Amino acid sequence: MAIFGKDSGIAVTTVRVLNFRSLANVEVELGDLTVVIGANNAGKTSFLDALFAAIGAGRKLLSVDDVRLEPAEATAPKTREIVIDVKLRPVGDDGKVLDAYPAGSFWTGLWGTPGIAVDAEFKEFTPIRTTLKWSAVKGEYVMERKFLKEWRDFADWTNAAVHDRLVSAAQMEPIALHYVDAKRDLDDDLRRPGSFWRRLTEDLGLSATDIAAMETTLSEINQTIVDKSEILKHLKESLAGLQNVVSSDSGSVDIAPVARKLRDLSKGVDVSFSTAGAQSFPLARHGMGTRSLASLLVFRAFASWRNKQATKGGDKVHSLLGLEEPESHLHPQAQRSLFSHIKQIPGQRIVSTHSPYFAGQAQLEELRLFMKKGGDTIVTRIDLTPLTDPNDVRKLQETVIDTRGDILFSRGVVLFEGQTEEQALPIWAQEYWGSTIHELGFCFVRTNGTDYFPFIWLAKALSIPWYVFADGEEQPVKDLDSALKKAGEADSASHPNVVVHPKGKNFESQLIDEGYMAEIEMALDEMSGRMGYLDEYIKEKHGQKGKKGVVRDYQSAGGRERAAFDALSAAKTSVSKHLGYVITAHKDPVRRFPKTIEALFKIVGDAHKLKIAEAKK
Repeated sequence: MAIFGKDSGIAVTTVRVLNFRSLANVEVELGDLTVVIGANNAGKTSFLDALFAAIGAGRKLLSVDDVRLEPAEATAPKTREIVIDVKLRPVGDDGKVLDAYPAGSFWTGLWGTPGIAVDAEFKEFTPIRTTLKWSAVKGEYVMERKFLKEWRDFADWTNAAVHDRLVSAAQMEPIALHYVDAKRDLDDDLRRPGSFWRRLTEDLGLSATDIAAMETTLSEINQTIVDKSEILKHLKESLAGLQNVVSSDSGSVDIAPVARKLRDLSKGVDVSFSTAGAQSFPLARHGMGTRSLASLLVFRAFASWRNKQATKGGDKVHSLLGLEEPESHLHPQAQRSLFSHIKQIPGQRIVSTHSPYFAGQAQLEELRLFMKKGGDTIVTRIDLTPLTDPNDVRKLQETVIDTRGDILFSRGVVLFEGQTEEQALPIWAQEYWGSTIHELGFCFVRTNGTDYFPFIWLAKALSIPWYVFADGEEQPVKDLDSALKKAGEADSASHPNVVVHPKGKNFESQLIDEGYMAEIEMALDEMSGRMGYLDEYIKEKHGQKGKKGVVRDYQSAGGRERAAFDALSAAKTSVSKHLGYVITAHKDPVRRFPKTIEALFKIVGDAHKLKIAEAKK
């Protein structure tokens, strides 16, 4: 069960969007903190824009440009409507959702009978619908906000009954979403009317007596500056010619180096910042990372002050923040540090991010993955209820999310056991498709052994395509099949997304079996920087004890192949890349891709409609 902040007494629990840009029909459940992840153009910003249009502070007006288009359409048909539903639930002092609003609640007084609905289980909630639809009478698109009478299942949600009366601005204001986009910059905020900085500083909370005394002092400071500055006196005398042009008997010119009115001071306020051992400089002279972070911290101050003032006056406000890419312009360590600052912002927070460092600190249940499928956005979340073993949840968080957060942003995940594959497979992939795995949007992930389960389970939970490239030795195959079974998948022998080396073989021994001895010896020579590495290895190691005390025999039949296998196994981290480059440079295109690697790439390429590079054809 989700736990929300208790201060406001409510929470936005669900948002549904229809026909808004790429959001054809989505439902997003919100928590106290919701971290929205996904690739570029997956619909994350569209979701924040849609929510801002529905309940935003200074709500954005929708237009025909926001109406979703089908692939072959030049314009949207007039019958297509944008619909955005927002569901709010009462929250108790323990942060848990209540079945009913408390008697005498501020919110029941604000929204009244039309704003409080009851579901089939007699639980109270507040549903608000925002629509954009064509009005034949007015000849234009019209936006409306009304309370719903019910909240239907997602399969039938657009047919929910609606009250006739419009929701008023006063009924919306206490729950207004504040949206901080990726272009935030405190240097701009200091001068832009309506910014969080200006809204906080326009009324400094001083008494009328204090203001009068301070403005008298400001006037005296102005006069002193002008009297002592020959340049300002010269300018004042020159500007006196305005009286002649304007023909005003009483006209006069005055110069005020400092604002005389206290209310004008906020327009010229500047903020300086210094690092240890350095001079203090205005923010305008700092980098975008510092200015972006400062803007976010000002919003945090705004939200906490707004909540404090409302509570003091006996009212309630539900602080709701939409934050786009908070990591912009920040280095990785700062991105990690930023997470704790955002957690301190009061109220609900919906944060979109491209940062694995940021997303990696979120709890699994806080993540929402946006993905494009057939041109439309789909949204998935992680349901942890099937995981009854706490150790599995820990592995998901620590083994996958904390260390491989980039998986959350990938187009697909290729899993394998060891270091050889980690270094060599990307080289073969680039040769096969003509692009790096990063350009293609894939993650190639070493599982550090055969514990595939947390990776497969997470990929399935978020609808991320996954593939396995595994050794064919007896124990690794048993471990893989166990992980597949636990994840509810078919065994490795019959699974279409799994490629296993032939029985008893691993990456190195399979290359030897396929006749790549010459390429292996060349790779070993390149790694060592000298010719004849394998011959020296045989001379040095023959007759010595190897693994499990077995005496190495490199002289009898097959000895050179055994030596090559041992040399490769001992130098995995050093030789793997050389091996990939040497084999992909083979004169015969057919020999550039070992059979199991080509089988893996064909499965991945067919699933994602990837074109094979000219080098492979």
